[in-house]
Amino acid sequence: MEEPETTQKTATRIALATVLALAAGMVAASAALADVRVSRAELNGSRLRLEGTAIANRTITVDGVALGASDGAGSFRIERDPFAKPADCTVDVNDGSATPVTVTLSGCTVTSPPPPPPPPAAAAASLSSLTVSPRDILGGQTAAGTVRLTAAAPSGGFVVSLSSDNTTAANVPATVTVPAGATSAGFTVTTNVVSNSQSSIIIGSAGGVTAHDVVTVWTEFAYTHGSISIVPGGNGSGRVISQPAGIDCTITNGNGSGACTSFFTTGTVVRLDARPAQNSGFAGWRGLPGCGDPSKITVARGTNINCQPGFVLK
Repeated sequence: MEEPETTQKTATRIALATVLALAAGMVAASAALADVRVSRAELNGSRLRLEGTAIANRTITVDGVALGASDGAGSFRIERDPFAKPADCTVDVNDGSATPVTVTLSGCTVTSPPPPPPPPAAAAASLSSLTVSPRDILGGQTAAGTVRLTAAAPSGGFVVSLSSDNTTAANVPATVTVPAGATSAGFTVTTNVVSNSQSSIIIGSAGGVTAHDVVTVWTEFAYTHGSISIVPGGNGSGRVISQPAGIDCTITNGNGSGACTSFFTTGTVVRLDARPAQNSGFAGWRGLPGCGDPSKITVARGTNINCQPGFVLK
């Protein structure tokens, strides 16, 4: 007779468990969904004000920072001063739910991103160098001059003033203009026929900057020839001859006679042979500029090279 009562109690317990499970599921669902409702959201200068409702007795966060709590009825009111203005004028408000509510603050103006910085100003052009090619030239011929800048010439071009310190040898135009956008320009160096070889300094100036180069204007003979001279040395006697022929210098007791100087075509390689007299010996060559090795002397344009043999008495 007691069995029906037991069955009834069991059914009641199952029903109660089901109700509790449904209630727990509703609470979980409520926690998973944002239950925040914002009725007021404003930013007045640096003062933030938020009002609304949420799940009762919950911490209210703004952009992840706890700023207040809801009361037993779920209402909340948050004031914070100072409050840093968000760039997009929005804040995320949450009561612990999985997803916050994003609201836009009235009284807030979206901050525009700063404009990109202006490009760096182009470097101002100035005179960098002046060159002449060739630097050695036969009088009456022309050479090519070039001016170069540190940066591209501005609109309208860049003017360089030109001059020559020796107009007997070489002349240049008064100015040369580097075109806009270019970094160099050429000009002509005009040379004159001269009676003796001489140099001229070609000068360029602009904006307080000066540059220069040197051009040497040669006579026709000096341009194509150089010379070698024998300087007697020692107290002995002997003879110095050259190959190719030209020098045939006899030295007697330290004094020279005969062809002790001779011209050769520029670039010729000359060999000198020193032959002592019977009463003398050859002590070697004195090392003079250009005559370090008398067996192969290269003749230089317009230049005399001295060589000194050492003949000594026995």
